[in-house]
Amino acid sequence: MRTLRSVASVFVMSALIVSCNDQSTSPAVDGPQFAARGPVLQHASLGSADVCEALGLPTGCDANFSLVANEYADGGASGQWQDSFGGGEGIHVAVDCLNVVGNGAVVGGVITHGTAGGVDVSGQRALTAVVDNGTSANDAADQLSFSFFPVPALSCTDLVPGNFPLFDLARGQVKVW
Repeated sequence: MRTLRSVASVFVMSALIVSCNDQSTSPAVDGPQFAARGPVLQHASLGSADVCEALGLPTGCDANFSLVANEYADGGASGQWQDSFGGGEGIHVAVDCLNVVGNGAVVGGVITHGTAGGVDVSGQRALTAVVDNGTSANDAADQLSFSFFPVPALSCTDLVPGNFPLFDLARGQVKVW
């Protein structure tokens, strides 16, 4: 039994030494593939339990919503959002468009995977909007729209947050800059 433990210990230590000596590296975040995009000029993010309470429904009825989107100096955008509808359904969107207007933003992208009503909606274009009304308890509530899909071949730069029905968030935080 003691020999088995010794062999196992040597094996574990060998694996750790080999993994610690691995010379592979991740690309630097300031490498050429990132430098070409330039600095982030605009940003929108949100983490929330969705809009259930704003609709008079119980907290968590529609799972959650999270979003991060950046627009770069080269005019391109990246990020992702996840809108979970509850019951195992929802969408994950690869962001390719961000339009910041004042304290609000319209975000667009393509659904990478997801279902709605039991139907696979992957590949469809989606849009959403968020509004940052501040961080103080004295400020108006931040706002979120639903995820809309499929949408016509509109770019999010064709729209402003006021084009969407917006709902006050009882919980969560929107940041737009």
